[in-house]
Amino acid sequence: MAVLSALSVSGCAFHRQGGDDTAVIKAGPWGKVYRGGYVEVASIRGIDPQWRLHSEVEVSPGNVSALFYVYLCQGDRNHCFSVAEAPITFRAEPGRAYRARAREEVNGSNRFTVWVENETTGQTVGQGQTIEKSLF
Repeated sequence: MAVLSALSVSGCAFHRQGGDDTAVIKAGPWGKVYRGGYVEVASIRGIDPQWRLHSEVEVSPGNVSALFYVYLCQGDRNHCFSVAEAPITFRAEPGRAYRARAREEVNGSNRFTVWVENETTGQTVGQGQTIEKSLF
């Protein structure tokens, strides 16, 4: 029972908003089952992640320079590979949550549009210049 309680408590942290002196950057899935994947936080302000979870990161408010990796998955999340990188700069406000989004420009093109939006309002706060990786 103690294990379940610990998991329940830790699970709550995955859906948090920023606090009075922090903001939260979230990433996650994009696309459909047959042609989709996920976005991952690769670095914040040029510092490689020291955290284990790359889908939600708490940051200090202010100007944020983030690097996101875009993964393409074939069938399930165990068969994914990185197809693009997107550096994005935006201003994070305290108490806010931001979500990284990705969309393939043309199905099968491996060129992606990546952006960050305010999770509450849906307003785009940062647009990425996508760097495409060769799949071979």
